Amino acid sequence: MQTITVQTSQNIEIEYDLAGVGDRIVAYLIDFLIYIAYYIIIFYLMQYAGKSGGYYYLLVAIIPILLYQLLCEVFMNGQSIGKRVKNIRVISLDGNQPHIGQYLIRWLFRIIDTMMSSGLVAILSIALSPKGQRVGDMLAGTTVVRTTRKTNIDDTLFMETEDDYIVKYPESINLSDQDISLLKEVLNREVKHSYESANLTMRAAIKVKSMLNIQSDDDSHEFLEDIIRDYNFLTSKEVS
Repeated sequence: MQTITVQTSQNIEIEYDLAGVGDRIVAYLIDFLIYIAYYIIIFYLMQYAGKSGGYYYLLVAIIPILLYQLLCEVFMNGQSIGKRVKNIRVISLDGNQPHIGQYLIRWLFRIIDTMMSSGLVAILSIALSPKGQRVGDMLAGTTVVRTTRKTNIDDTLFMETEDDYIVKYPESINLSDQDISLLKEVLNREVKHSYESANLTMRAAIKVKSMLNIQSDDDSHEFLEDIIRDYNFLTSKEVS
């Protein structure tokens, strides 16, 4: 399976499975069926209301279909309904959540990628691109990845602590939820791919020590676990 490694603003590399051409085609077809169903419903409603053409037709039937992909990706975390069904989503190559400008570029170039070429340009560019990108993705700095990794308690920010827990690194409070989420991702990947991810864990630990000005000789994995536990304990106390 083709993968892509994204380097976040915290200089931590995260590996994703790229969405294949087949997944993206099926997602598009699901969305296309939604277009058809919506159009049929609106058509009959407008016929019933006696407003079957002109301005009303453009406003109620055509514009929502044209804006569907853009609005879905902006408000559904990089997913349309079809993408959500296929467990794929749009991500930015810089590791951050895509901003509205990136979604807009993808949407505008959908005309070239899919409409003008019946999808041929999109299929060829996705298949040939090392990052699985259609033209709109290349210009927007985005790609589409799989989201099928099962979520459990180990994938969240939470790490259990006792009521009498003693904080080892109080500096951890200066991290953000996003930082902790990335550290959890690093540890989860080490558990699943220990040989491939050990170096990533070590580099993440070095980065955190540098960010927080911490001196520690603890094992990298143990250090990151302590940081996450400390953060959970300290932030829970702030809330309470």
